[in-house]
Amino acid sequence: MPLARRRRNFQKHEVVILAVVNSNKSFLINFDDPPPSSLDEPFFLENAPNIMNMIYYLNASHIFRPYKVYGHFNQTTGKFYGMVNDLAQGLGDITGSALFVSEERQRILDYIAIATTWGGKIILKKPSMSYIENIYLMTFTGQVWIASLLVLITFGITLYILLNWEKHNLVNTGKNIKIKYSVSDATLLSFEALCQQGTTIESATISGRILLVFLFTAFMFLYAAYSGYILVLLQSTKPIESIKHLLDSRLECGGINISFIMDWYNVNKDPALRALYHKKLHKNRFLTLENGLARVQEGNFAFHTALSVSYIHILKTFTNYDICKLQELPGYLSINNGMYFGAPKTSQYKEFLKIGIMRTYEVGLAIRNKYKQSRKPKCYNEAGNFQSVGIYDCYTIFKLFCIGSFLSFFVLAIEVVTHKYLQKLKKKYAILTTRHG
Repeated sequence: MPLARRRRNFQKHEVVILAVVNSNKSFLINFDDPPPSSLDEPFFLENAPNIMNMIYYLNASHIFRPYKVYGHFNQTTGKFYGMVNDLAQGLGDITGSALFVSEERQRILDYIAIATTWGGKIILKKPSMSYIENIYLMTFTGQVWIASLLVLITFGITLYILLNWEKHNLVNTGKNIKIKYSVSDATLLSFEALCQQGTTIESATISGRILLVFLFTAFMFLYAAYSGYILVLLQSTKPIESIKHLLDSRLECGGINISFIMDWYNVNKDPALRALYHKKLHKNRFLTLENGLARVQEGNFAFHTALSVSYIHILKTFTNYDICKLQELPGYLSINNGMYFGAPKTSQYKEFLKIGIMRTYEVGLAIRNKYKQSRKPKCYNEAGNFQSVGIYDCYTIFKLFCIGSFLSFFVLAIEVVTHKYLQKLKKKYAILTTRHG
C-alpha cells in the first residue's frame, strides 16, 4: 500500500485552506446546505463540502485564510498576487476555491484534483426571432419575392394600358370616362390589391373587371400566407448559437461581479471571448447575481454567471415560461476543461490531500454534494407558452413608416417650392405680356 494511503491520519494536524470570499461569514455557514444566492463569490461554497470531507477523511483540523482575489500573473512586474502568490510561497496547503488552469500558474503550483463544480456559463433567454432576423423579409424565399414583384409589375402595366384605353376609346358610347390614369394611379392600385385594402377605381369594361378580380384574388392568397407566417415568427425564438453570434447580435451582455469572472476575461486567449469582453462587457457591465438574472428574465440580455447559485435563484424567481426559454452558451468550463484544487509544488502534504479528495469522489460524496446544492431547472409544457409582441418586434415597421413619412414630406417640399417657382414665372410672363400687348 502506498505511503500516502497508509499515513492518512493527520492526528488533528492543522491544514491551511486558502479561499476567496467577500466576507469571513462565509466560513461560518453550514457547508452541507445550498449556498445562499446573495453571496458574490459562490465557487468557494461549491468546493467547501468536498474540502471538509477530505479533512474528515484525513482526521485533520483546518484553518481558513480569506482573500479578496484569486491572483494572476502581472505582465509588468513579472509576479503573481493574491491567493495564488501566497499559495506558491507555501503560506497555505490547498486552495478552498478551485482555480482555472493557466500556463503561468502551472510553473509555480500543482493542480492536484479536479473540482466537481457547476462552473460558469453564459445564461440568456432565447431571443425573439424578430430581434435577431428581419422576419418581414424571411417569410418568403427570394424566388417567391421575385415572382410576386413580377406579377405586381405585370398587372400594373396591364391596368395602366387598359384604363387609359378605356379613357380614349369609350367616348360617346354611354360610358364617357373623363379621368386620365397616371403611372402612379396604376402603381397605387396594384399596392391596394397587394395589401387587400380595396380600391375606388372601377373599370368600365368586363375584361378590366376580370383583371381586377384576378389581381385581388391572387394577392389574397399571398396576403393570407404572409400574415399567417408573420404570426408564427412573432411567437418564435431563435437560440444564439455561439459566442461569435452573441457578439454580432443586438443583445446586451453582463457578468457576475466576482473577481473570478473578471480575471478570467483578462487572461483568456479566445479571440471571440476577448472581443465580447472589450465590446459588450468591460468593467461597467459586471452586476450582482440578482440584478443580472433580473435582466435575463426581462429578455435580450446575456449574463455570464456561476451556475450553482444561479440555478437556485432561477428556481425561486423565474416562471415556467421563463425557464423554457433559457439557453446556455459556453462559458468557463467549455473553454478550459474544468477547475482544479491547487497546492504548492514544495508541499509535503499534497499527495495526502490529493488522495483525500479523490476518495470523496470514489465514494460518491462529491457528486452528491454537487446535486444537493443545486439542480438545473427543468422546463414543463413549453408548447403552452405565449409571447406578447414587444416594441422591438415592430421595429422594421416603424422604420419603414419613418422612411415613408420622410420621403413624403421631402417630395411635398419639392412640390411646394416648384409650385411657387412656376407661379412666379407665370406672373412674370403675364406682366411681360401686358407691357408688350
